[in-house]
Amino acid sequence: MKIYSYLFKRLIFAFLFLPLIRLAFIFYNLDYLGNCSFIEIAKAYFLGLRFDIATVLIINAIFIIFSIIPFRAKFYNLWLKLIFFLFNGVFLTFNIVDLEFFTFLGKKMTFDIFSMGGDIGDQSLQLIFNYWFLSIPTLLMLIALWKFYPKTNKEKSYCSWKAIPFGFVILCITAIGIRGGLQLRSISSKQAFVFDKHELGNVVLNAAYTMARSIDSEGLNEVRYFKTDEQAKSLLKRQRNFDYSDSSHPKTNIVILIIESLSQEYIEEGYSPLLTNKFKEGLYFSEGFANGRRSIEVLPSILLGLPSLIGKPIYQSQFQTNRFVGLPQVLKDNGYSTSFFHGGKTGTMDFDAFTLSIGIDDYFGKEDYPNSKHYDGNWGIFDHYFFQFFAEYLDKEKEPFFSTFFSLSSHQPYTIPTEFKDKFTKGDLEIHESIGYADFSVVDFLESVKNKPWYKNTLFILTADHTQKLQTKKFNNKLGRYRVPIWFFHPTVDLSKFNTRKLAQHADIYPSVLDFLGLDGQSLLYGTSVFGKDQGAVINNASGNYFYYKNGTLVAEANESFKLEQGDENEFDSLVKELKAYIQYTQNSLLKNKLYPDS
Repeated sequence: MKIYSYLFKRLIFAFLFLPLIRLAFIFYNLDYLGNCSFIEIAKAYFLGLRFDIATVLIINAIFIIFSIIPFRAKFYNLWLKLIFFLFNGVFLTFNIVDLEFFTFLGKKMTFDIFSMGGDIGDQSLQLIFNYWFLSIPTLLMLIALWKFYPKTNKEKSYCSWKAIPFGFVILCITAIGIRGGLQLRSISSKQAFVFDKHELGNVVLNAAYTMARSIDSEGLNEVRYFKTDEQAKSLLKRQRNFDYSDSSHPKTNIVILIIESLSQEYIEEGYSPLLTNKFKEGLYFSEGFANGRRSIEVLPSILLGLPSLIGKPIYQSQFQTNRFVGLPQVLKDNGYSTSFFHGGKTGTMDFDAFTLSIGIDDYFGKEDYPNSKHYDGNWGIFDHYFFQFFAEYLDKEKEPFFSTFFSLSSHQPYTIPTEFKDKFTKGDLEIHESIGYADFSVVDFLESVKNKPWYKNTLFILTADHTQKLQTKKFNNKLGRYRVPIWFFHPTVDLSKFNTRKLAQHADIYPSVLDFLGLDGQSLLYGTSVFGKDQGAVINNASGNYFYYKNGTLVAEANESFKLEQGDENEFDSLVKELKAYIQYTQNSLLKNKLYPDS
């Protein structure tokens, strides 16, 4: 029986690391938790112990089984120690890496991180170089796991046949612990988000748990808030009025500029002064929202009108072969030439495969740029050089054209050319200087093409892919972490007559382009034209929970229930009904491959 006491000691030993790393997470992300009180954080910390217990039992399940089976072998103890070290070492390392990675993702790591394995592999050296300090606690943890692993009495180092009944009891207790208790349903990540403040849910969770639970994720389940899916779709059609503008501008060139990590906070805090001045022209939405927190999520949001609502990028999910009608394909069918530019290595985040699958004819990446001296040493070609490469291509492109440019220099590690060092405001965050460089690069491009023949017949749309590290309370909250600029500009069409005091989201760009051009298209039910009279709304998925924002009121779904997070209580019931319609529309339509209103 003594072997069971050793098993218990070893599991307790592994468990102790998780509360310590959670404490490190809190101190590492104090800015993120700026709106939470000490008492609230403490409650979330202790609730997290329930998830820690489940985590230790999940990642040590194989170790537990080998510990309780009757077995004698010369190296039995060594094999047990290796199994313990391997599983705990790997998953606890995820927790430490998540201290920094969380600031980029805005959520705990899940297994879909390995869908970006090639990109991570390519950038491994610079990631290690920039975040070398995380290797210190990782190494210390691994040494501790090996050196202080509780040893057994060699004479009682294995389980005997007589103890099998007690071993069965151990397995039952393990199963209960993994489930989080004897309640009807096993705990899941959603059970962490039971607080009024979304941030606290991420204190409760640990990355080892979210990684382990997402390995065999079953994906979406069909829901039935409405009797039929058509009822859900009908409600969304009524609530999101497609009352477009009165005039159209056919055969206008369309250029979309997606600027890496350009948060609305950086604009309001003065780190992009040139663009701020530009935004005085055209149609600028200061309350613009990204529909995701990762670069890999932005393209479906903009080019398909499909927000990131299922917890993983749509084109790396089980639904990647579903029928999608992309904006590039619609324009291509109407005589447009189509292209996409990203200065990173071709294949980065599968941008090339995705864009080519939805109607892009020509993709240009790092390998297509003629001067290797302009490589930033990390991700790809410096922005201002690649922007000029982009401009030269558009000069030769057949009109009308549709082209998208995705910048990269304001991505970690925020490298800028040597000749631009100390020319931009450094600010308090390492990203701030690179935002100044991105600001210069975009405006330099716009100024360089002002006298081109195609310029006066072009609608420019500028936004960011997502936000980055944030400092101010105004932005460091659930809504603020999605706020990005959205700007429409045409040199010869006055867009100032349209309402800028409305919400706009990435999913609105697709129907807005169709509206501006006067084209019919199969855009989805999430977005609506910014040129219409609709006041706009935003739907998103934060750490596995939906939220819906409209008319200054925010409602959210967490733990399969709905709550008012801010705004007018009188709006609550109607907005919850709309959010339920979106959830049913999203999940059931993806499962049935019937996402489009006419399908």
